[in-house]
Amino acid sequence: MCEFCTQHGEGKKWYLQAKNYSEELLNEQRRQFMAEFFGDFEHVIGDKAAALDTAIATDPTGAKSLFPAIVEQQKKEHWGQVVPVEEIEQILDMSLSVVRVPCVCRSMLRGFREARYCFGVTAAPPMPAPKAISIADYPDYKDMEVLNTEQAKKAIRKLDKEGLVHSVWTFISPMIGGICNCSVNDCMALKTRTRLGLQTMFKAEYVAEVDWETCNGCRNCMRVCNFGAISYSPHSRKVSINQLQCYGCGVCRALCTKNSIKLVERAAVPALAGEW
Repeated sequence: MCEFCTQHGEGKKWYLQAKNYSEELLNEQRRQFMAEFFGDFEHVIGDKAAALDTAIATDPTGAKSLFPAIVEQQKKEHWGQVVPVEEIEQILDMSLSVVRVPCVCRSMLRGFREARYCFGVTAAPPMPAPKAISIADYPDYKDMEVLNTEQAKKAIRKLDKEGLVHSVWTFISPMIGGICNCSVNDCMALKTRTRLGLQTMFKAEYVAEVDWETCNGCRNCMRVCNFGAISYSPHSRKVSINQLQCYGCGVCRALCTKNSIKLVERAAVPALAGEW
């Protein structure tokens, strides 16, 4: 399991622990962090992120040199992990409130200010622990759209079929407050991870596996794989998955016409023990 599961999940998946969404964690420091992140992202982080985006495209070596000192700080502040859609739905099921907001990365880098791919979530810990954060505890952010659980699930399932990678994010770890749905071209964390090879988030607790007996070689899965982990053999007319490259997002399954792809626990594959 990833190090956050040990540190913040007591050996279980940290992002499925209700305590990591609870009111106990929402101190003034986190409120301020969230207010700046959602309400003034472009001014606080925008210029730096835009410069990094340009550097990734034009000077990856120089861009990479900027990051080593930042990674450990990010783990303390705003850190994420790829999560398959089934577990995103588990998070939504235990949430008291869900809001949908414009994606800060797309807004900042592409100017798409109405691209609503990000969700804010709050969940209650088991009773008799303190009540969970309510929607009123979020910063005053004018673009919040309140959804019920079923609306949120429907929206995220649609994004899953579009090939967008789901991930959860902290607002000063370990408090989880956000669900991101993005691609390697639009998400700064995914782009930095895949193009510079720097850990800016954890891979999922899973990896994908294909059943060659039922695979018909349609290659729909290749079309949505964000990580170049799927290849096709003209000889066998089947696809194969490079599990070292796979992030375990599971979006490839949504377009598999034969249900030939499944997720298996990363920990069950010895070669992937340290691949996060």
